[in-house]
Order: sequence, then C-alpha cells, then structure tokens
Amino acid sequence: MVIPPHLNRTLSTIMSQTASPPAASSDLRNAVIRLAGDSQDGIQSVGAFLGQLAGTTAQEVMTYMTIPSTISGGPSIFQVHLGSGEVLHPGDRADTLVAFYQHSYDGHLDTLKDGGICFYDSDNVEELKDERGIIHIGVPFTSATIEAIGGSAKSRGKNIFVLGLLCAVYQLDREKMTAIIAKKFGRKSEDILRNAMLAFDAGYALARP
Repeated sequence: MVIPPHLNRTLSTIMSQTASPPAASSDLRNAVIRLAGDSQDGIQSVGAFLGQLAGTTAQEVMTYMTIPSTISGGPSIFQVHLGSGEVLHPGDRADTLVAFYQHSYDGHLDTLKDGGICFYDSDNVEELKDERGIIHIGVPFTSATIEAIGGSAKSRGKNIFVLGLLCAVYQLDREKMTAIIAKKFGRKSEDILRNAMLAFDAGYALARP
C-alpha cells in the first residue's frame, strides 16, 4: 500500500504528541479511546483485544460499550481507558475518537476533549467540523483494508486495520498483540488468520513509516 508522504508526516507528529517514547512503551500515560461505528464492524473485538493486551502488560484498563438492541445491528461504541497508573473509570472525555461513518462522527465528536484527535474513515466521512482545536486525521479504513487483504475482502477486517493503527500510534506492544490475534483467529483457519494479520500490519505500517 502506498502511503501519501503528507499523511506519514502528520501521523508522525500525532504520535509524538500522544505516545510515550519507544523505550518506555510500557509506561503508557492514561489514554481514553472511543471507537464509534456499527456493531457488524467488530468494534467490540477491537476493544476486547486492547483489554487483553492490557491484561498481559503492566497497564490497567477499564471499558464501556453499547450494543444495539436490534438483531440486525446498528450504531455501537466501545470506549477503552488505558493507563500505566490506576484506572478507576472508563473516562469522561476521549483523547482519541475513531469514527467509522458519518453518523459515528456526528454523534460522538462532542465526546472528544478539546484538542483531541479524531481518526475517521475517509471513505465514509465527508463532512468535518472545525472546532475546539480537534485534530482530524482521515485514513481510508475501508479501501486500505481491501487493498491489504484483497478485493474479495470487501470491508471485513477494517476493525483489525484500526487495531494496528492504534497500536502504532500509542506504541503498544506489537509482539504481544499479534500473539493475541493469532490465538483468536488461528482456531478458525489459516486464511482468516492470514487476512487478520495483513489488515493489522497495514494499519500498523500506516502510522509507523
């Protein structure tokens, strides 16, 4: 996947503002991340993976999620509060918002703190609001995942793409996260695991030029 140079530079700047130095990646400062999309996007899986990673490191975690009441699914969120210190609540205002759709962006931008970061799927979000010093980073979650996995993937796997992106931005333990992914998807089939790792690596590489 070819990454535009300007996007690389922007992500590098964001990382310097949000993440701990590489040598101190286990000392992640408190970070509240809200993922907003639809239930079929696997948002709960991303939050679960982040929670499992925290359980294998010195980090603490608390989560909050909403699940649609209808069988067919609908808008859903997963908020995760990560930190090396004591984490006692899921967080009020998010440091980072990940918006999968326009309705996700419109409905949850107000939960982002002033000066926070909004990663949005540039394939699905077109109208942005310039307010409160919020930093907008458009990333093609959908098309980048399709490119990484193959055209037959459609939009499946973009949640794992986002997981890779977040791991890079917050300098989480990549080796441990890939082990968690392998344990989860390795039980299904080699093809499913392969696609999951391709999506994860594509998201990770986007933020780690």
